[in-house]
Amino acid sequence: MELSIQERLKDLRVERGLTLEQLAEKTHLSKSALGSYEGDNFKDISHYALIELAKFYEVTVDYLLGRSQTRNHPNADLADLHLSDDMIELLKSGLVDNSLLCELATHPDFPRLMADLIPA
Repeated sequence: MELSIQERLKDLRVERGLTLEQLAEKTHLSKSALGSYEGDNFKDISHYALIELAKFYEVTVDYLLGRSQTRNHPNADLADLHLSDDMIELLKSGLVDNSLLCELATHPDFPRLMADLIPA
């Protein structure tokens, strides 16, 4: 499910246990503006506010805008991931649910699962 800008902003604030007042204090953005960014009647967010919130939350602007599901690694070099060409093609193909694959790989029991798959 794709989250809206409003949902992403609210989720990030709630994850940090902040009220709108506290966030306003920390970001120097007005409480009313911050509330409107999270509200149902969201219309627009200034470039300045978008950048300040991305910096404060340590996420990318693309993440806030919903252009990426990746919060912190917008320009990860593909070579650093050590994926084979076949794996890259599989991920790009849409034949597998990449978000499900990410959840599986980041699950705390994933290393045990992988160890169980390798014959003794």
